[in-house]
Amino acid sequence: MAPLPPARAAEECPGSGAGRAGGGEEAALSATALPARSAAARSARRRALLHAVLGAFGLAALGVLIRHVGAAEMLAAVTRAAPFLPILVALEAARVGCETLATGALCPRRSVPPVELLRIHVVSYPVMALMPAGRAAGEAVKAALLSPHVGAPRAAAIAAANQSLALLSAAPLSLLAALAIWRIGGGASALALGVLAHAALLVASGLGVAFAARQRAAFAWLARRFASAGHAAAAFQEAVREHAPVPARPFAACVAGRAIQAAQYAVLLAAVGAGTGPIRALAAYGVGAVGTAVGDLIPGQVGATDGAFTLAAPLLGLTAGSAIAISVLVHLLQAAFALAGIAAAFVWRRRPPAR
Repeated sequence: MAPLPPARAAEECPGSGAGRAGGGEEAALSATALPARSAAARSARRRALLHAVLGAFGLAALGVLIRHVGAAEMLAAVTRAAPFLPILVALEAARVGCETLATGALCPRRSVPPVELLRIHVVSYPVMALMPAGRAAGEAVKAALLSPHVGAPRAAAIAAANQSLALLSAAPLSLLAALAIWRIGGGASALALGVLAHAALLVASGLGVAFAARQRAAFAWLARRFASAGHAAAAFQEAVREHAPVPARPFAACVAGRAIQAAQYAVLLAAVGAGTGPIRALAAYGVGAVGTAVGDLIPGQVGATDGAFTLAAPLLGLTAGSAIAISVLVHLLQAAFALAGIAAAFVWRRRPPAR
């Protein structure tokens, strides 16, 4: 029997130097991967601990506020709002529908069934409403659920566009809210200037996300150093450039969702027996937006929005109890939709992607 060629003998002999070298490479890779996984696990534990501490702090702050204003007054205001709950639920469903339309407009035509788009937004709602920095986390969940239908690069591009549009679409309402607070307060105030600064920050952040995703320099650097990541980055950039930086139809749908949110505050003001109207509703929207931004890292923004409404109660013509009742009703509404989303994740089956 003829001897094997040296290269082939090295491949077929398990005890050969090539085999030992291959095993050594695998061992080296495993040795470098283990510390990375351990560091990632430690980082995840630290984040979870931080979120738990912030959540406990928010709940404690809410408890202190309720005790300060009187639980009886706050509960009476919440009870008076009971007949308005169906309207609030319908408006929240319409707001989720607007976000669904925005995502559908970003997807290739007929790539995702409308029912599946709705399921994706219902399932991701608990993450957006309850998680710290929920918008970014929710968009990541949407991208994961969209990827079987449109591919991972395009799903990531849609998530980036949704994140940018969520920021930009809030800016017009925040600007109107600053003007409303200016008018109600009789001129410049710390709250009006804060809402105005928030609107400017929304524009800067939204445009920053939109244009950062389209820059070639960072992705070219990535492609030169990591070939597989470079290919994925190139596909992501190609998907990003399928749409304008601020696509008109998705932007209009997101602005409509923000307008519905302002309408919810008009209903909430009426529900607790306060004066209502477009200007006062916009002012309440601005207060809620600032509270949400300040408490972005607190789960559900519990305590942050409650404190914002308590401080702004005189401006909005509310008692302290009614102001906290508004924020508590918002928490209850979000919690109800979050529970529905969690239930949907178990019982609403995913439609398989089209071939």
